[in-house]
Amino acid sequence: MNLTRLIEIIKDATEPLRKGEVVVEEGNVTSLYFMRHVSESSDEIVDLHFIAVGVNRVEADRRRDEFREEMQNYVRAHPRFLQGTSYIEVGGEIGDQELAFRLFALGKVLGFWDLIGPATFGLAGAEADELAGRGFIMTTNHQGVWV
Repeated sequence: MNLTRLIEIIKDATEPLRKGEVVVEEGNVTSLYFMRHVSESSDEIVDLHFIAVGVNRVEADRRRDEFREEMQNYVRAHPRFLQGTSYIEVGGEIGDQELAFRLFALGKVLGFWDLIGPATFGLAGAEADELAGRGFIMTTNHQGVWV
C-alpha cells in the first residue's frame, strides 16, 4: 500500500468544509473550524456529521482507477475495512481522522460504498453527537472487487 499516494488522491479530490460558524463554544470547550463553509463550495457535498466534505467530481473521476487500486491495497492490509470500520480506526491507520472522513466521502461519491451514521437512523442532537463521537460513522455496502 502506498499511503502517500492514497493521501495525495484524497487531498486532490476532496476538501473539508465547516457546517457552522468558525468559532463554536460549548460549555468550557471552544472549537475553531478554519475551513471554508459548505455554502461556499460548488463540489458534491457529503455530510459526515461533524464536518461536510466537498468532492470535486472531475478530479475524483480522473483519479478513480488510482483510488480503487490504492483502496484494494489498503483492504489487503486492513481487511476489517470491509466490515464497516469507523473513521476513528481508519484515521488511526492513515494518520488523521479528517483524512478518513475525506476518504469516506470520496468513495461514497465514486459509488464504491455507502455511509452509515446517526442520521441514517433519524438521530440528531446530543444523542447523535455521542454516537458519532464514539465512531458511529462508517462505510457500508461496499461495491466492486476489493481483494
